[in-house]
Amino acid sequence: MKHFFALLALSAPLLGAAQTLQQQAAMAANPDTGAPPVPYQPMSPAGASAAVVEPEDWKAANATVGQYPRGHRDIVKWEKSQVPVQPAATPPEEPLR
Repeated sequence: MKHFFALLALSAPLLGAAQTLQQQAAMAANPDTGAPPVPYQPMSPAGASAAVVEPEDWKAANATVGQYPRGHRDIVKWEKSQVPVQPAATPPEEPLR
């Protein structure tokens, strides 16, 4: 019997939440229900990534890839064979004292 009352006490908040969800569902089904405006702030540009790059003419890009016998596969193979550019050397950090 103690377990029944304990279970009843623990399930009471869940039953209350179910009624709230039903009320929320009824409000959502009403097309006249208002919604709060979504706050929107565009991100401010920062650094070189903010530069606008005009897209390359897709016909010219397609013609360039078409010059290779296997198309895109040859370009990817060529890109992998290139030596990666190393970033500028930074001075070593001093040890903490």
